[in-house]
Amino acid sequence: MSIFKIEIKPGYPAVFDPSPVTVVVNDSVFWHNSDPTKAHWPAPNASNPKGWLDFQIPPDSESSQISFNPGAPYTLNYVCALHPDEKGQIKVVTKQKKGAFGPNTKKGAFASKTNKGAFGSKMK
Repeated sequence: MSIFKIEIKPGYPAVFDPSPVTVVVNDSVFWHNSDPTKAHWPAPNASNPKGWLDFQIPPDSESSQISFNPGAPYTLNYVCALHPDEKGQIKVVTKQKKGAFGPNTKKGAFASKTNKGAFGSKMK
C-alpha cells in the first residue's frame, strides 16, 4: 500500500497536482491545501461534498486519507465542492505494473551496469 499526496495549488482556478494520479487498489490519497487564502473540498461531485471528507480543507492544511477498493479498474473524476471549476482525476488500477517504480525499472540496485566491487574494478 502506498499513500499519495495531491497538492491543491492556488490559482484561478486552483489546481490539483498531480492530476491524474494513478493508484493501486488499497492505496490512499490525501490532499494538502497550499492555497493560503481559500478552503477547498475535494468531492466526487459538487452535490456530494461529504462523499469522501466530512469537512473542507482550511488554508495550509491537510485532509484525512481516503483509500480505494474497487472490483475493477476505473477512472474517478472529482471536483472541489466549493469551486466546481476546479477538477482532478484519480485512476485506480487493480495491480501495479512490473517493478517497484513501474514498467521501466532496471535490473539491480544501480541498474544493469554496476561495476565490480564497492568502488569499481580498480582499487589502489
